[in-house]
Amino acid sequence: MAKKTSVEIIAMQCSECKRKNYTTKKNRKNTQAKLELSKYCPFDRKHTLHKETKVK
Repeated sequence: MAKKTSVEIIAMQCSECKRKNYTTKKNRKNTQAKLELSKYCPFDRKHTLHKETKVK
């Protein structure tokens, strides 16, 4: 059987164009708040704020 871990895969969504551009891993035990990072958006062609969302 698979072992359940606290590390989950999350998606990063652009705050301007609302597209999910990046995926990353997050440990829920260490970081409980939602991630907000400044990442490059290829659709806007600039750095924008990306927020954590669920992966479908």
